[in-house]
Amino acid sequence: MEKSVSTPKGYNPDRQYLLWSLLIVLAGLVLRLIHLDFSYSNDELSALSRVRFDTFGELVRNGFYVDGHPGGIQVFLYYWVKLFGMNEIAVRLPFAIAGAAGIWFIIRTFTYWFGKLPGLLTGAFVSFLAFPLLFSQIARPYGIGLSLSMLMAWFWTRLLFDEKPRTGVAAAYALSAAACMYNHYFSFLLALIMGITGLFLMKKDRIYHYLGAGLAAALLFSPHIPITLNHLGIGGVGLWLAKPDMDWPIRHIAYIFNNSWLTGGLAVALVVLQLFFYKKDGRKILFRILALIFFLLPMIIGFAYSRIINPVLQDSVLIFSFPFLLGFLFSFADGIPRKWIPAIVGVTMLTGIVQTVFIHKYYSRQHFGEFRGVAEALCSWEREYGSDEITHAISVNNPWYIEFYLDRAGGCKPGFRQYDNRGGEDLDALKMILDKTKTPFFAYSWTKPVPREIRDMVLARFPCVAEERNFSNLADATLFSRIPAAGCLNKVTGTFFRMEFPEADYDSTAFPEFFPGFEGVPEKTDDQMVALAVAITEEPLSGALLVVSFHDEAGETFAWAASRFDLFTVPGTESTVRITLPDEMKPFMNDTMKVYVW
Repeated sequence: MEKSVSTPKGYNPDRQYLLWSLLIVLAGLVLRLIHLDFSYSNDELSALSRVRFDTFGELVRNGFYVDGHPGGIQVFLYYWVKLFGMNEIAVRLPFAIAGAAGIWFIIRTFTYWFGKLPGLLTGAFVSFLAFPLLFSQIARPYGIGLSLSMLMAWFWTRLLFDEKPRTGVAAAYALSAAACMYNHYFSFLLALIMGITGLFLMKKDRIYHYLGAGLAAALLFSPHIPITLNHLGIGGVGLWLAKPDMDWPIRHIAYIFNNSWLTGGLAVALVVLQLFFYKKDGRKILFRILALIFFLLPMIIGFAYSRIINPVLQDSVLIFSFPFLLGFLFSFADGIPRKWIPAIVGVTMLTGIVQTVFIHKYYSRQHFGEFRGVAEALCSWEREYGSDEITHAISVNNPWYIEFYLDRAGGCKPGFRQYDNRGGEDLDALKMILDKTKTPFFAYSWTKPVPREIRDMVLARFPCVAEERNFSNLADATLFSRIPAAGCLNKVTGTFFRMEFPEADYDSTAFPEFFPGFEGVPEKTDDQMVALAVAITEEPLSGALLVVSFHDEAGETFAWAASRFDLFTVPGTESTVRITLPDEMKPFMNDTMKVYVW
């Protein structure tokens, strides 16, 4: 279908426009270069653990053939690390620079589509929003993929809508589209959507240029097809990622705007302002439709696929298409008087940076699980208390992730008795470790979510928390001690209910089903609530549970949690069974609570 869409008049940049463009890109670069030395995330360590090969063939077979991502970033990291090592700043620097460079193409693309002020406002938001900032600061495909996607969009636009088709532009479009295909499967999806859409928009004089560019991109990606076919059979994140709720798209949009009323309000204020100066322009209607298609379609496809087939949808995978939402929102701003541009862009940049850096506290937030801090804590405890005095266990996706930072924290070797705990048999294994441990200290660390029972299991044997390093509940290292002391961090603040059973000669084959405990509305408290059962048993009581439950007025149970007796009891020994009230139950404290042994 041939469309009579021409290059906009007055598109040629002037000095003011270029100055603001450079200032926005510079601000984005500075924000991305600050604090690049934070601990690697789990995903980064996963990637770095898969570049430690001697040959390119090993990299392909063991580095990304077995992964769920295209190999582009992995190949880049393979050679980059060989040249510059694994220091956080050195590894992340090219990603941060690329993330800032992409802002330039965002400004240029949306200026072409909608005008100078819409382009500047879109680039401004991308420069300071925490979403693109965060994913430009890690060595993963997201920030650099955003830049590649907008580079592709720029050359796609030029190829379709410039007055004359150019072979150089077609070649650049082919290369950038292929780069998106090698970067991530969601940037691949955007390239596919954009490529198909272009078939309905190209003029007759550029059919060969456009089709040739598409064919060239496909040929460039063809060596990767066998690897992609293997990826389609891998569960990937669907093995641990939950299906998105129906309100996920709304929460994603809130996340884009820093989950902030100020940042969201700034965007709304700019939308309202531009509507007062709106001038109807038929040419821009097409680009508004395209902006909505390129933003919404990847989200819809990812959402439907995640709900029906295999969960893959996360905020990060939609970063490649999110600038099109901003472009659409600010697409009506071209009617605002030119003399207002400095004030509008300046206030936007100042407000956005202040919100992200100082109110949102971007640089002091813990964005990912912590590895370096955990390693430093473990090594400091080894030095202070002695390695023979501490038994260690940890939950980590790959032992190399923590060993990487242990080597850098002084080279200590904690000798972990357990490297992972996913519940079930892992809890049974931890019980055996705890029951056999003779050291006065036990250190348990985690860099990913772990079963809630673990902390209670350790505290039942090591009741004192001597030291703890918690990283915004995204990672934790805790040193437990056998001997309660005044220096314990976990002070007991009081008991609101206590019940003792007289000694009785129970027949173990005829235990009652329930041992009664507390029933009623608990006293209001901000302290952590813990239920304890102390018993001497002749057997582990594998079927017994210490239960906390909440009930409605009709007596129906709507929430409950339990601890298995056999994870705590040692036959012939006085054992303490614990259950700490889970955080998700705290809102029910005005309802009837029951604590009992079942």
